[in-house]
This record gives sequence, structure tokens and C-alpha cells, in this order.
Amino acid sequence: MMKGGLIAACAVLLAVIVYLFLDFTAGLKYKNAEPAGADAIVVLTGGVGRVEEGLSLLRKGKAGLLVLSGVHEDADHDSIFLNSLNKAEKLNILLEKRSGSTYENAVEVKRFMEERGFKSMVLITSVYHMKRAEYIFRKIMPPEIRIEPYRVSTPNFDEERWWHGRSLVLLIIEFLKYNWYEVGFGAGAF
Repeated sequence: MMKGGLIAACAVLLAVIVYLFLDFTAGLKYKNAEPAGADAIVVLTGGVGRVEEGLSLLRKGKAGLLVLSGVHEDADHDSIFLNSLNKAEKLNILLEKRSGSTYENAVEVKRFMEERGFKSMVLITSVYHMKRAEYIFRKIMPPEIRIEPYRVSTPNFDEERWWHGRSLVLLIIEFLKYNWYEVGFGAGAF
């Protein structure tokens, strides 16, 4: 009798995890609208195409400042942009070098936003990373800060067939990290 109850409990737990995972994947097909504009464009570095998309939005006038969060300590404008920036663009791009995780990105960007009195941002990261990044940023930022998510497609993640190979592995890792932060914020650990 006890073995049957354990099997039933495991089946229910598995069903809950599958439901939560499928809910987690629901936003993957979301397509970006052109950002309305913000005080800053914040790019979480580490993924292909993110920095280029941030620069493109800056050049379109979607914000007056581009923040690259999580830049390697030895990097500079020329090494990141391969000497393709003019002097005015360099002045409008901030390289944040203190953070090494999404949580630290949010903490550093919050400090920067408060120092400058900024109230809005376009948050750029990869499609598979956005749900966790947006969740963390919304938990760290004061509620009056408007966060506009902007997802970037990357070659290491297939949005159309996310349930295959490397894409599924990336999503499982993001799902676990997302839930880790949900538990941590819920328990007051962060």
C-alpha cells in the first residue's frame, strides 16, 4: 500500500514539474515590438548578438545611454566594438565591469539607475535567458522603474524547436535557475 502511495506522489510531483516547465517555455515565441524609448538600454553581456542589438537601438535613438553589464574587466570600447564607434557614441556607452551574474547585473544597474535618476530601461538578453533576467530585475529594481524586455535570437538556441538537443539543455538550466531565484526571493535570501 505504501509503495503505491509513493508512486502516486512521484507521479503528481512529476506532473507539477512538467506543467511548470511548459509554463516557463510559454514566452519563447514572443516577438519584440520596437521599443518606445527609455532612459537607458541595458545589455546583459554573454550572448551572441546582444551587444550589436543594443548598439542598433542606441543608434536609432531609443535611449540616450547604452549600458553593457557584465563586461570583462580588461575590455574597452574598441575591443568590444572593433573600433567601429565614433567619439560621441563612446561617450554614450557605459561599460559595467563589476557584475558576474544576472543577479549582480541587476544590483549594479539599480545603483547606476538610482545615481542618474533614470526611470526606464530596455533590457536586452537572449530569448532563453529573458524570463529569469526580467524576474530578477523586477525584484531588484524599485517598482517605479519601467523595464521593457527585448529578446535577442542567438545561434545556440532554436526558438522553433526548443525541445531538441542543446536548446532543451539551455532551457532546463534556465528553468532550474529561475526557480532557484523564485525560492530565494520568496525566502528572503536575496
